[in-house]
Amino acid sequence: MKFLNQIARTSLICAVLASCATIPVSSIYKLRNFDLATTDVSKLRVAVQIPQSIRIRPAGVKMVVAARLQDGSLNQHEAFVLDELDTLTASGEGRPKPEKWTQVAAYRLKPADIDRISAFREKIAQLKQRHGDGVKGSISIDVDSCARTLIADGPVLITTWIKSEETAEYVVLNRNLDLRRETEKAGHALEIKPCQN
Repeated sequence: MKFLNQIARTSLICAVLASCATIPVSSIYKLRNFDLATTDVSKLRVAVQIPQSIRIRPAGVKMVVAARLQDGSLNQHEAFVLDELDTLTASGEGRPKPEKWTQVAAYRLKPADIDRISAFREKIAQLKQRHGDGVKGSISIDVDSCARTLIADGPVLITTWIKSEETAEYVVLNRNLDLRRETEKAGHALEIKPCQN
């Protein structure tokens, strides 16, 4: 887990939810061999579970890869819009099953972005050569969505997973993260605009 300090930050609309949940202990063990610096990114998969009252917008799931220096003198990041995989049952990906009143979609990097993420990894490798353990990395999953129906008061729960060549299965990053509570903790009110169609 060399490059996995804060692997998941999930947001809806413009709510920035930095460090909104910890990775489950069982997931930390499963991710022990995962290293973004060396993994085959073409095999990287992400899955997102949201309530049925919410719809993920087209091109609405991004993976943001970031690197920063502990002293705060440098903070670089690249965002990659992910492609949705066709269905939950196709291609034997072993995707998570949706819980009641939810939906799950799985995503992967666009083939055209493989070279771009490889170039960013090289940039991070150069930083680590110069600064060693002072370089901290993260992967975050950002979700842009709209409301299909009126969002009721109470928790708005989202779960995210990641799958790599090393894990061979989907591993939970955040389970039942309450977006309403996390947004309010950041000093904002959760606002999910109605879908236009």
